[in-house]
Amino acid sequence: MLKIIIAGLDGCLGSAFLGLSDLLSLSQRAIAAASTSAADGSTATPPAFCVVAASPTGQPVRDGAGVPFDVETSFDEIAACDAIIVPSFAPGPDGKAPDMTAFASAAAWLRRHHSRGALIGGCGSGVFLLGEAGLLEGRRCTTSWWHHEDLKRRYPRADTAWGARLIDDRRVITAAGPLSWIDVGLHVIKTLCGPEAGRVAADFTLGEASPKGAQAATAYMPNVVSGSADAFLAEAERVVRQADANFNAQDLARSLSTSERTLHRRLKQACGESPKTFIDRIRVETARTLLETSAKPVKELAASAGFIDEASFRRAFRRYAGMAPSAYRVWARAKSQDKAQMFSVRKESEFIPEILTTILDTCVNGVTLTDPDLEDAPIVYANKRFHEITGYDAEEIIGRNCRFLQGDDRDQEGLRRLREAIRNHQPVEVTLRNYRRDGQLFHNKLNITPLFDAHGKLIYFLGVQYDVTDQVRAEAEIGDLRAKLQSIA
Repeated sequence: MLKIIIAGLDGCLGSAFLGLSDLLSLSQRAIAAASTSAADGSTATPPAFCVVAASPTGQPVRDGAGVPFDVETSFDEIAACDAIIVPSFAPGPDGKAPDMTAFASAAAWLRRHHSRGALIGGCGSGVFLLGEAGLLEGRRCTTSWWHHEDLKRRYPRADTAWGARLIDDRRVITAAGPLSWIDVGLHVIKTLCGPEAGRVAADFTLGEASPKGAQAATAYMPNVVSGSADAFLAEAERVVRQADANFNAQDLARSLSTSERTLHRRLKQACGESPKTFIDRIRVETARTLLETSAKPVKELAASAGFIDEASFRRAFRRYAGMAPSAYRVWARAKSQDKAQMFSVRKESEFIPEILTTILDTCVNGVTLTDPDLEDAPIVYANKRFHEITGYDAEEIIGRNCRFLQGDDRDQEGLRRLREAIRNHQPVEVTLRNYRRDGQLFHNKLNITPLFDAHGKLIYFLGVQYDVTDQVRAEAEIGDLRAKLQSIA
């Protein structure tokens, strides 16, 4: 039986702690009752789960108002589990999440269970405990919008999304709002027990307000936040996100009842950006969330994010995200997989079997696939050896064009031959000067082969990389030695 843990910590939001217990328990009953009969008459039942409330010591936990709640066990008594959900914390007098260093042992406990394969979910300000556990580093995450700047400041290595409702990035689930425990609880059920179980749970617990597609019930969002710097930034972001495409720095200053000069000074102090840079960044951040959660064309997303046209959107997005919008969508989709090495064989229809990924990971040479149908032909797959040769992680590779390995060293004859072969859909082999993540030069013997489907349509370019640095150096030394011998003769 699957086991879902509700992590009780002093200072938690009582409604979230009790609400999770009720939602999960009632959902399990509804799922069991809705089990359907298969064609052969047997009963097809989704995996059963139990719900366990736990605290660090096994003693009752007190919420932010001091009300005690009983738990069933201590953290140390839980040898294994399938998911852990951290409820929101009650805000302090300043409106911020508590200092998470007081929960260091609980953070270590979360980290340990995540490494063993458990889903870890954070609701609202409970996301901060996931940050304390180091689980947000390099991951896309979200929290309540009034905690957004505080989360970024406390955990700068987290990829924090403003305004996203729920994000699941490699078994780390984060959600926004005091009522986010509903979203997290239902998402955990769907992930562990399957989409049908998730639908039954949502229909039973939310009734007519059940999610349709990716949308859930609307969360409560307050109109004000505490803290002068945070309040100023939060209000500035709110204004930008609600503005149209013609909105500029003058409009922002007017909306905030300040002068342009004061606006420039306060933004520089608060986030180190000019008003124009601030506006563009917020719009790109909105676009990133839309690319992750919507299948709409880039042109429509550009307008939704507040850009005046598609061209300006693409320029700004590439400047801030480091890749084209369509490539970012591929990268985000790959990153959401537990292994970011899965790629489409028939575009958007099926995935490469995991066993083939395992086989490619044993290759002594680097292997990549690039997608010519996406803007800038980004890498959509890279095997383990490619990571070792270049020093880059999967998250730094997927979604980028291979040219990033050349750095500023673009004046190479091999590059001209490579571009011509790709343009003509022809195989080619070239040796290029590439640079590892630490800046070290290596010589890459690159073999490119175009891959076509059964109808002759180009679907991918297969790249095989050979690190021939030692060979190139040896040939150079031989050449030097010959030159010396000839000069002596």
